[in-house]
Amino acid sequence: MKKASLFTIFLIVFVDLVGFGIVLPNLQLYGQQYGINNYFYLTLIGVTYSLFQFLFAPILGRWSDHIGRRPVLIVSQIGTIIGYLMLFASIFFRASPLGIVLIFVSRVVDGITGGNLSTASAYIADITTPENRAKGFGVIGAAFGLGFMFGPLIGGTVSKFLGLQYVPLVAAVFSLVALTMTITRLAESRNLATDNAAAQRRFSVRGLEHALKRPVVGMLIMLFFVNGFAFAGMEQTLSLLIQHRLYPLTPTKAIAHGDPSASLAAGAKPTLPTKPTASATSAATTNLEAFRKKQDSDASAASGFLFGAIGIVIVIVQGGLIKRLTHRFGEWKLAIAGPLFITAGLLLIGLPIHWAWAWTGFLSGGICLAIGGGLYNPSIQSLISRHCSADEQGEILGANQGMASLARATGPILAGLLFEYLFPASVYYVSASLCFIVALLVMSKRRAFALPVPEAEPAAP
Repeated sequence: MKKASLFTIFLIVFVDLVGFGIVLPNLQLYGQQYGINNYFYLTLIGVTYSLFQFLFAPILGRWSDHIGRRPVLIVSQIGTIIGYLMLFASIFFRASPLGIVLIFVSRVVDGITGGNLSTASAYIADITTPENRAKGFGVIGAAFGLGFMFGPLIGGTVSKFLGLQYVPLVAAVFSLVALTMTITRLAESRNLATDNAAAQRRFSVRGLEHALKRPVVGMLIMLFFVNGFAFAGMEQTLSLLIQHRLYPLTPTKAIAHGDPSASLAAGAKPTLPTKPTASATSAATTNLEAFRKKQDSDASAASGFLFGAIGIVIVIVQGGLIKRLTHRFGEWKLAIAGPLFITAGLLLIGLPIHWAWAWTGFLSGGICLAIGGGLYNPSIQSLISRHCSADEQGEILGANQGMASLARATGPILAGLLFEYLFPASVYYVSASLCFIVALLVMSKRRAFALPVPEAEPAAP
C-alpha cells in the first residue's frame, strides 16, 4: 500500500510540476507582453507568488497535520487552477491596467494556496521510515525534475507555435489532471483517529517561529533558506539573461549579435530627415512589434529547452542516484557537495563563455545547477525531517517550505535590482558566493547535522 501511495504521489507531483514548469520560464517574458520592460518589475511577478506562499505555507502545513494531507492538496490544486485561469484571462485586458492587475492577483491566489510541495513532502514522511526518507524525498525530486523536463519544453513549444498568452491555459489543464488524480486515487496518509494531542494542536503562523527556535532544525532551515535565496535569483532571471544575451529586443543589438531577422525591423524605421508619414510610422511599429514577438517566442523556446536539460539531470540524480549516494556518503556530505556544484553552475552561467558556442556557459552551468540541487534539496529535507518527531512533520516541513518561499520572494528582489541597475551577470556572482558560504557552514556544523535524534522542546522562558 505504501508503494502504491508513493507512486500515486509521484504522479500527482509530476503532473502538477509540469503545469508549474510550463509557466516558470515564461512568466517574466509574459509580463513583457503587457509593456513591463523594467527587469526589476518583471521579477516582482514571481516575488508576489512566493511572498504569499511564505505567509500561508506554515498554516497549510499545520492544517494538514490537523485534518489530513489529502484535503490540503485538493485545496492547493484548486487555487493553482484558479490562478492560471486568471493569468490567462488577463490577456483580454492587455490594453488596460486591469491586465497587469490580474497578473499580480493571479499570483496572490496561487501563492495563498501554494502548499502542494510541502504537503506532498509531509505525505512522503508519513509513509516512509527514517532510513528510507531521503529516498522518498528523492521521489518528489524526480517528479520535480521530470516536471521541469517536460513542462518548460511544452511551454516553449506552446509559446512558439500558439503564443505566450496560451501558456497559462495549458498549465491549468495539467493542474486539473493532478486535481482529478488526487480526488480519485490518493488515499489519506494520516490516521487522524489515533493522532495524539500534540498532533491536534491548533495550527498557527507561530509554527514558523517554533521551528526556527529549534537548535539543529532551525539552523538547517536557515541554510535551506540561504541556498534557496541564491537559487531563486537565478531562477527568476535566467530566461531574461538568455533573452538579453542571445535574443535582445532592440533591433540594433540583435544585428550586432548576428540576427538577420532584426534588419527588417531596424530598416523599417524612417531614415529621411523629413517628418515621417503616418504609413511609414505604422509600418515601423508593426515590424518592431513582430520582431519583439519573435524574440520573445525564441527566448521562450530556448529557455524551455535549457530547463528541460536541467530536468533530465535532476531526474538522473534524484530518481536513480540519491539512494546510493546517501547510503554511501550520508545526507550531510551531500548537503556540502550540493552547494559547491550550484556555485560552479552559477559562475559558469554568469561568465560570458561563448567563444566556442553561444550556449556553452548556459548548458554546462545548468548541468552543475541540476546536480547540486539534486543532491542538496532531498538531503537537507531528510535531515530536517529526521530531527523532528512524526507528529511535527507537517508543521516543520511546512515551515521549511515557508522559508523556501520567503527565499523565493526576497531573492528575486535583489536579483532584479542587480540585473536592472548594476549588470546582469552580477546576479550570478553574488548568488555563487552565498552558495559557497552555505557549503562552508554545513561543513562546520556536520557533527550536529549527522545525528538524526529528535530534539527536546525549547525550555519555556
